[in-house]
Amino acid sequence: MDSIDWLEAPPMTDDQRRNALADMALIVCGEELNLPWRRVRILLDHKLAVVQHPVLTAGSRTSLGLTDHGLRFMDAAGARQTNCV
Repeated sequence: MDSIDWLEAPPMTDDQRRNALADMALIVCGEELNLPWRRVRILLDHKLAVVQHPVLTAGSRTSLGLTDHGLRFMDAAGARQTNCV
């Protein structure tokens, strides 16, 4: 019987991958404030993003940032270019 690693995140679906890339682009642009928690959890579970603190932002001492693994994930998808305004 195969053992299950309960700490390992299950593989992402295609929709989750698309959402993750879009969400990571928002993080790069500093626009992650309205991301739903269920989508942030996927980024955290897959070690694509990390909660950073302390940071100096208006009204908060925490922020989301991308991990090295997250940057490689974006590179592999060809999504490293963002359209930050």
